[in-house]
Amino acid sequence: MTGPDQMNLDFMQEVRQYLLYLKEMGCTGAPLGEDAQGIVQKWGGVKQVIASHETHLPEHDSLDAILSDLVYCRRCRLADSRKAVICGQGTAGADIMFIGPFPEPADTDSGMPYSGETGRLLTRIIEAMGQSRQSVYICHAVKCRPPEERLPDRFEARACRIWLKRQIRAVSPKIICALGGFAAQSLLGTDEPISRLRGRFHDYEGIAVMPTHEPAYLLVHPKAKRAVWEDMKQVMARLTH
Repeated sequence: MTGPDQMNLDFMQEVRQYLLYLKEMGCTGAPLGEDAQGIVQKWGGVKQVIASHETHLPEHDSLDAILSDLVYCRRCRLADSRKAVICGQGTAGADIMFIGPFPEPADTDSGMPYSGETGRLLTRIIEAMGQSRQSVYICHAVKCRPPEERLPDRFEARACRIWLKRQIRAVSPKIICALGGFAAQSLLGTDEPISRLRGRFHDYEGIAVMPTHEPAYLLVHPKAKRAVWEDMKQVMARLTH
């Protein structure tokens, strides 16, 4: 779909996403005049097209194609405040995919995930596993950093899920390491805390998922490094089987 039709569809997507955002904020409705009611009735004929467009995963996808699409993303309000869109780093076909929560300030400056102190810690963990940053794939569940040091809300996490799904399909890893509760919950669709999720494998569409503590947590709680290493030993053992 190209040209005016695609522009109209993109516009309707933005309207729909904004309405969903208002719903999340507690808005239950708004008065409509006759003209507005007529417009809403016309939307009924295209709602299935919009839903299909939002959830459709390309049959032949690539990390380059995802990046090209992602930089124009306006699926949530973070598009209005972001400094950069952080896609990911690594290669398709990597055995292990690391998924963190959302970019840190150093990431938005460099354009790469895990660029600061937490990134150096993650690199040491990866190298201790006999891997390198080039041999794995690293990304975030939410691709833009929220303003004012706040966490992404549920709407923003849900809006970004299509990009994460495309990345997982393009990389096709054998194992996913979900770094921290936010990333694990976003991926697995659960409210369980990381303390209950870590230490055992879960399933995401046939891919083994090992939730563990995120590097930022380890900088504040260094004693948790032992638990993370136990999780990584399970990952390495699974790869050799």
